Amino acid sequence: MAKEVVITLKDVDVRFHEKNRDVHAVDHVDLTVERGDIYGIVGYSGAGKSTLVRAINLLQRPTSGSVTVLGEDMLALSPKALRAERKRIGMIFQHFNLMNSLTIADNVAFPLKGLRPKAEIQAKVTELLELVGLEDRATAFPTELSGGQKQRVGIARALASDPEILISDEATSALDPKTTSAILDLLKQLNEKLGLTIVLITHEMEAVKQICNKVAVMDEGAIIERGSLLEIFAKPQQKLTKDFIDTTIQLDAAIESVRQQPAVAHLAGADQLVRLTYLGASTDQPLVATLYKDFNVTANILFGDIQILQGTPFGNLIVVLSGTQADIEQTFKYLAANDVQVQHIDKEA
Repeated sequence: MAKEVVITLKDVDVRFHEKNRDVHAVDHVDLTVERGDIYGIVGYSGAGKSTLVRAINLLQRPTSGSVTVLGEDMLALSPKALRAERKRIGMIFQHFNLMNSLTIADNVAFPLKGLRPKAEIQAKVTELLELVGLEDRATAFPTELSGGQKQRVGIARALASDPEILISDEATSALDPKTTSAILDLLKQLNEKLGLTIVLITHEMEAVKQICNKVAVMDEGAIIERGSLLEIFAKPQQKLTKDFIDTTIQLDAAIESVRQQPAVAHLAGADQLVRLTYLGASTDQPLVATLYKDFNVTANILFGDIQILQGTPFGNLIVVLSGTQADIEQTFKYLAANDVQVQHIDKEA
């Protein structure tokens, strides 16, 4: 059964003039987000990802294209209707945007002032602070909180109007790795508990890897690659995507270390240094033992890494394959037939 589409961007283009230059921030992008997705949009600074995501709630109006959110044509709405529609789209930011003169409870209550009875607002604030684990800090002020706690307040405030969609614009970029992981875990819990659809903007593939089910890679205003998290990690097509993934699993550093090992410096005639990437069922196969038993090819493992993506094992091995040229060629055919990706690595960078 097809899932409900909650965000549709069609041919969205954003151009503006800035500091005596014309900027083409978003280049004719199509994007579809389904209900319940945690959709990661990853790219380096200046890739256009934040501009793109601000087009969802029209904080940035597209120069051309169409934006449909929760069944509404956003560009056709009156100013009053747009304000109402934006309440269905929560947003959290890198720098929290809290008001230091207000208590934590008042920061969370702020979007509801004048819209609900006071007792109802108070009950809602209590509920939200419990949801983000800050029920004991209601009377504190933002300056008394850590960065992670401030972001939890930002999340609670974004949920005050009971949105169906939450946009996270680099919301973990100012946090240390441990706190980042905790905030991402919280977003995942909210996705599961509230059925919240989340669009996660980040320059860190590690964040995408931790909680996203889908991912789009942006560069120079365009989406250059998209797919499920497993598809992107298992079979990345673009160099930028591969670079993001390799950085996340620290493969570049591993390859540099491997190149210094004697086993690589003194490869015999037919020996080959390769990276094997495998996903899911492939990881259950005794690959190394099979290569020797069936093809008389030995695999000297120089680096190994297995991670779990959405409950599915994702593995990388760097190995030296030794055997005759013919046997190694048969080995490559066997690996391809078993969905194991093979990448040849040069001995020297």
